[in-house]
Amino acid sequence: MAAMSSAVMELEIAPGTQPGSFVTRVLQSVGAGEPSESFQLDIDQLLARLSFLEASVLASAVAARRVMSDKETVLQDVGRRLFEAAFTGSVGTAYRTSAALAAERGEGLQVSLRLSAPGLAALPWEALYDPVTQRYICRKDPLVRSVPAPHAPPLEVTRPLRVLGMISSPRGLEPLDVATERDRLEEALQPHIADGRVELRWLDDLTWDGLHAKLLEEQWHVLHFIGHGAYDSATEEGVLAFVGRDGRADFAPASALADLLDEAEPTPRLVVLNSCQSGASGATDLFSGTAAALARSGIRAVAAMQFSISDPAALAFARGFYTALAHNRRVDEAVRSGRIGILGAGRGTLEWVTPVLYLRGDGNLFDLRPTSGQEHSSRTSPAALDPSHGGAEPPVAGERADAASDPARADEPTGTSNARPDVPTKPAATGSRARRRWLIVGATAVTAVVVGAGVLLAVAQGLFGGTDGGGPEDQASTFDLSVPLDTDWVEAGLYCMLGDELEIQASGRGWLDETRESEIDPDGLTTDATTDTRILPDVGTGAVIGRLEGTPDIFPIGTGTTYECPAQGDLLVGVNDTDLADNSGEFAIFITRNQ
Repeated sequence: MAAMSSAVMELEIAPGTQPGSFVTRVLQSVGAGEPSESFQLDIDQLLARLSFLEASVLASAVAARRVMSDKETVLQDVGRRLFEAAFTGSVGTAYRTSAALAAERGEGLQVSLRLSAPGLAALPWEALYDPVTQRYICRKDPLVRSVPAPHAPPLEVTRPLRVLGMISSPRGLEPLDVATERDRLEEALQPHIADGRVELRWLDDLTWDGLHAKLLEEQWHVLHFIGHGAYDSATEEGVLAFVGRDGRADFAPASALADLLDEAEPTPRLVVLNSCQSGASGATDLFSGTAAALARSGIRAVAAMQFSISDPAALAFARGFYTALAHNRRVDEAVRSGRIGILGAGRGTLEWVTPVLYLRGDGNLFDLRPTSGQEHSSRTSPAALDPSHGGAEPPVAGERADAASDPARADEPTGTSNARPDVPTKPAATGSRARRRWLIVGATAVTAVVVGAGVLLAVAQGLFGGTDGGGPEDQASTFDLSVPLDTDWVEAGLYCMLGDELEIQASGRGWLDETRESEIDPDGLTTDATTDTRILPDVGTGAVIGRLEGTPDIFPIGTGTTYECPAQGDLLVGVNDTDLADNSGEFAIFITRNQ
């Protein structure tokens, strides 16, 4: 199937002449001219809400019970604010005209954003929401982040499209279930591997030297990275966790990784970063994020994740994305197909906003052409695809067929070969467990914030809109609520009976004043020298605390605790601070009553 034709509306969003002011310039439209408009936008306020927005998106992986959940209200509010700011006046008119004319021609409309201010690049533009049509732009039309580059023709590729899968699970970080990670991507690609459209090879325990050698040895069209990623606030650059010589994490900055990929001949045209925060950008360097830096370096397209992503959403995205590529669709259309795939993974999910695409030039990366007789290829036999045959992969072009058919050779661990090595595994992830954990990378050390799978699942299941509690007859087992930092006490909706055991978990971020130094998590600001505003003197300022109404019992919660009710009463949750005037942000609380 040939790539569908598409019209393009390209906009540049740049700083204005006054602080807090910006200008949207239409660089290309469909019969609507090139207007420009100025607007005001409080970037710092929006950036301060990103962690809360991420938590809302991840929590939405559990199907919502309402027509619009509280989680979507958060996302839609951000998307509407961005749209009404950047698409104001004549720019908005040009967008609607372009969309209408493209539809009349039977074409799609690619919305291309050239973000010329670092703070703008850090915002979630994929959430753009048009209040007139009541549609999210990226779900209706492809939306890309444009990196200026001269036009380049698509690369002619005689099938199969060669994908190098890379898994990095270094010691010291949360271990990945390598076998399961492989199985998920193979499941997404299996129909296209079977018919010869795609060839998938693996490079496990990714080291710098191992990838270097693989890039020099063979030609690759797509690199697919699975692992841990983060944003280094000290160097203001995105990093990916490779495996070092000692087996521990070797954090590779985006700029160095770009130089490594340039060693390949030709340079891979597409990089997919299926890692936490790989699509995030810094607020001071326009191309500091890993994905943006790789695109700037010369990679034609980089698809990445701006938030953590759950396992079902990651699989659904890969399936939709690669299916579109295998059918010769443009990469921007493929990302949109991945979003639509995520929509089908769970009703009410908002994780379709997580993928981002940085694109140099247009989206026509490949011109896939079949080989003679390829549709009748026997490269993949039913036995090779049968899990009962030990998970051996089908032989690929350039390899001996007997290497895949010989069980002894198929099971032999050969590092970067196509045979699966023996890898210790843990039980496969279930439900919507977070695929990656957050990494905080400081100036002198790397700290992994390890959140228990049960904890994060609990937060995902009930960040907003959980089961309502009530009086003594209410025996609901789960409860959830939001606790604003500028509010005294919030009712949990749970009536505590004597001896009840409660598992209480908290997530999110907040601020005790307008400075970045006042940012806290549910454990509060433990280094604060001013303790006179604390309710519990030995607990961090602003930490999550709880109490039973009608009793003097106040207890710390922090990021999580188990609490046995010493009496009967309504449970209240608040923050350990009596001076609430300058506080902002809110914590998400999830409570399980153990039966």
